[in-house]
Amino acid sequence: MTNTGEFNQRSVRNYRGVILAGDFSRELKSRVASCISNLRLFENTGNPAIAYLSAWWEVKETIWYEFVSERLANLLGCKSEKVADFLRNNIVERREYKYMGDSASITQEIIDRLELDRSKAVMREEVVKMGAVDAVYRVALDEDNSVWLKDQAIIETYSKDGIVISLGWLAVISKEMEAEEELKLAQKELKTYRDHLEDLVKERNLELLETNERLLKEIHEREQAEVSLKVKSQHLEEVNTALKVLLKQREDDKKAIEGAVVSNVKELINPYIEKLEQCKLSQNQRTLLGILESNLNNIVSPFISRISSKLLNLTPMEIKVAALVKDGKTNQEIADLLFLAKNTILVHRHHIRTKLKINNKKANLRSYLLSLEG
Repeated sequence: MTNTGEFNQRSVRNYRGVILAGDFSRELKSRVASCISNLRLFENTGNPAIAYLSAWWEVKETIWYEFVSERLANLLGCKSEKVADFLRNNIVERREYKYMGDSASITQEIIDRLELDRSKAVMREEVVKMGAVDAVYRVALDEDNSVWLKDQAIIETYSKDGIVISLGWLAVISKEMEAEEELKLAQKELKTYRDHLEDLVKERNLELLETNERLLKEIHEREQAEVSLKVKSQHLEEVNTALKVLLKQREDDKKAIEGAVVSNVKELINPYIEKLEQCKLSQNQRTLLGILESNLNNIVSPFISRISSKLLNLTPMEIKVAALVKDGKTNQEIADLLFLAKNTILVHRHHIRTKLKINNKKANLRSYLLSLEG
């Protein structure tokens, strides 16, 4: 036995191969031990590729795995030491894809199970010569199920040992191959359709011409209808715009009239009413003055209505106080106008601020009421 140094079956845990325990060169054992160590590290990375290290012994014409991922054994449904036999007996098809020179076209070489059995020796010589494997295999799992595996490996030959090792990775590509088959079927159906298309065109040519003419006429009529609809739509849009302008102008005029009425009452009439209220009047005169003031309030009711609608939770007296505050009256002036004490007016103002939720804010009550107008 050659000098193997530290490279033996005990130097690699859970070793199930042949080379480290056999009479082989130190160079080969060193390479195998290094590959196994690296492949185990690769397994721990979580990469989906399935790593393996296989060996072929020319003298005994036998193949086995020095290292094989447990995931491959689980995928095939066999034990790790049985993977080589399983694959040898269950590979039913081999495909190899080759580029044609510098062109982008690819040729596909398909070898079935029968041909595989006849040409194993030739294929092995080819991969050893090339120093690499790049192929796709279909492996039967049982009578009804199979899996497609893509194999990429580098081939190393150790002539003095009579050993060829293959360091590679397998990838499950069943979905991709199913998609390829579906694409082939679609291409075949497309070719069939194209083969019959010319006859179909000849038979339907007249009908298509008539259909095209009818469609062109319908398209023209539809285009005309769209133009007419566009014109009507534009006209309606212009009318709608004009109506909006008129409505806005009407609303503006209404506000202007209301403002003018309120302004005239406040500036031309209210000052004199206030002066009259401060005069010594008989009971009959005060009654008439009250009627006059009530009628004037009816005239300026649009403002009172707007204030009321926005201040629905205020009492009638609070609304009166709010209106006078909005007009800029002082607390004393409001008290005199409403025949109330000044402190009562202050209480009403506090209630108004509370109900408007500005009691804890620095907002000016008159400014806030003015912002509600309109």
